[in-house]
Amino acid sequence: MATWKADDIAKALDLITTGSDFCATGISIDSRTLKPGDLYVAIKGNSLDGHHFVNDAFSKGASGVVVSDLSPDLTGRTYFLVNDTLKALHDLGAYARSTTTAKVVGITGSVGKTTTKEWLAHVLASFGETTFSKESFNNHWGVPLSLTSFENDTEFGVFEIGTNNPGEIAPLSNLVQPDIAIITTIAEGHIGNFSSIDQIANEKAEIFSGLRAGGSVILNFDNPQFEKLKTIALSKGITTLINVGKSKGADVQLIEYKENASEYTSSITAEIKGKKIQYQLPLIGEHYVFTSLIVLACVHQLGLSLEKAAKALTTIKPIRGRGLQQKITLFNGISITLIDDAYNANPASMKAGLSVLASLSAKGRKIAVLGEMLELGEKTPEYHRDLVDAIKQAGIHLVFGTGAGMKHLFDALPKDLQGNFELKADALIPYILTHLQDGDIVFVKGSKGSKVSRIVDYFLIEPTTVAA
Repeated sequence: MATWKADDIAKALDLITTGSDFCATGISIDSRTLKPGDLYVAIKGNSLDGHHFVNDAFSKGASGVVVSDLSPDLTGRTYFLVNDTLKALHDLGAYARSTTTAKVVGITGSVGKTTTKEWLAHVLASFGETTFSKESFNNHWGVPLSLTSFENDTEFGVFEIGTNNPGEIAPLSNLVQPDIAIITTIAEGHIGNFSSIDQIANEKAEIFSGLRAGGSVILNFDNPQFEKLKTIALSKGITTLINVGKSKGADVQLIEYKENASEYTSSITAEIKGKKIQYQLPLIGEHYVFTSLIVLACVHQLGLSLEKAAKALTTIKPIRGRGLQQKITLFNGISITLIDDAYNANPASMKAGLSVLASLSAKGRKIAVLGEMLELGEKTPEYHRDLVDAIKQAGIHLVFGTGAGMKHLFDALPKDLQGNFELKADALIPYILTHLQDGDIVFVKGSKGSKVSRIVDYFLIEPTTVAA
């Protein structure tokens, strides 16, 4: 479907067909990344109106545009006029989903959605043509945009479904219409926008609303919300539930996990529906092991080879912002190991990241650069202070903090662990540089809004040598 003919677009948008031989080779909502041949959909957002960039889109080679007003000069150009361009994008996504025969997986959860999506797409690609959400395209525009990328020969689709507020998952799940729905876990992410952890569980369970008849659900057996999610699934008539975890009785159970911290690899033994399987991952961390088990559970449910999937898992690569480890030699000759976990954070993912740091041996010291965890509501001070024990257990020597919420943790730390605190992430850079010693491990993590990723960018962009 990635080739969009005029009749396809007209059907999707409920417009009159013209018999035109017009053809687009993709859908775009961003004139900066638009590829020649794309159909540009001019979305009106809170801060920007895509109609202002219609001319830019055509200059980049757009084949046509979808607009809701004719203020741009469209003389001699191909356009599709609609009442609401965001709805049009949803309609295009829904049409693409309705025309594919691919097996589709929808993924939600408080932690691990993007990693699960990336790993599952990587593994499924070894079995057939796979379409998946790029980056973290998991919201009201990212999901339908991702759906429009189905090709005629696509065999598998993997889509991430996120939420910041109640009521967001159900309409996205109904767009995706997954054959398999995955909930990675339920934790305190965005709890400031929800009344309780139970309400978060209820919202994540809305992924079941779009599940196709006869579809399957994969759940975290070890999560305290498991029974609640199971009850909701059963109440919706879903009968195929696959449980993943360490606890005895899980359909997909972790039997043994061994870390080789010096080589940054893991050896795993698992049992999947009574069948034992052994495999390796090119990184460490129990949360990553759990992600691999979810992937294997999904592969098994699709009737594919577990052995082939396990082999594909050995070739996964850490994702930028989600645990990517790199050796860096700075301009002054100092060599450090940078662990880039800076894309996002909540209490559960922060502790998971610190547990990985705890298992690593450093020739120098362990330094944590932590940005505040956002959208935690009235318990923001408590959630930040609760990280003190995890920091001590990780053997961290210095902590640098940024963002108002992180000040609660910084002030609760022993004085000898306090590096520096600054409200803005950029202001921390000179202090970090003056403290670095050869052989240090630098762990960077925080909510996206804390902008700690700028510190990672500094290390990668400034004159340095990065080991592959």
